[in-house]
Amino acid sequence: MPLSSKQLAAELARIVDPSFADAIVDSYVEMQQRFFAGDWQPSELDGGRLCEAVARACYQLDAGTITHSQLPKELCEKLEDERNLHSHNLNAKARRHISRAIMLVYKFRSDRGSVHISPEYTANEMDSILMVHAGKWIFAEFLRLAWIKDRKVIAETIADIIQLEHSLIHELDGTPLILDHNASAPEEVLLLLNHADGHKLQKDELTRQAKNNSDSSVAVAISRLTKSNEIRATGTPGELAITPKGQKRVIETIIPKFKA
Repeated sequence: MPLSSKQLAAELARIVDPSFADAIVDSYVEMQQRFFAGDWQPSELDGGRLCEAVARACYQLDAGTITHSQLPKELCEKLEDERNLHSHNLNAKARRHISRAIMLVYKFRSDRGSVHISPEYTANEMDSILMVHAGKWIFAEFLRLAWIKDRKVIAETIADIIQLEHSLIHELDGTPLILDHNASAPEEVLLLLNHADGHKLQKDELTRQAKNNSDSSVAVAISRLTKSNEIRATGTPGELAITPKGQKRVIETIIPKFKA
């Protein structure tokens, strides 16, 4: 029986401070959801929050001390400290690897326009890809260090959490499926385009993936969404892409509707 995010947080709260456990699970799930929705800046901010929570939880595991104020940089320096200033409960390689991964994500999200105003960078898909995948490793590594379970169980737990929390779309062998049968044709089209690589698909492929509505309903939806500028044709014949207006509808209206 797969664990829900609340159940996993409760499991971790037996090992580390409950506020750390809640923040680790919640920020990871939120980061994944925002990324799937194409909402890059919040997904990067959640990556930073994940790093803060994991750094504090790892420090608690390593030194037996709970801190709610120290930032990842200071805590990671303490985790990597080999000058015998204090004893370590975690082994040196584990401390070094997770510390450096935490600082990669934490520093990256500060430098690339998601936290501080930058003349060069704004939050974007490529940066979010790095942070989401690094965040997944950090989350999995923390579970390995803190939660005494088989690696396969940990991997399955992470996959289950993503699927349970982001229950609108299930992807199998590269083909997505909108799980809620109540999604209208326009909603299904927007969700599929938003989920697709580069947020674009060939019209025939889009129609094929839209399992919950008839081909004629999808054709009407495409026409109406094109007129409302929520999707548009690309320079490639037969290809459609979602626009920022369409993404806004996905993030602000469609996802909250089906999560309610």
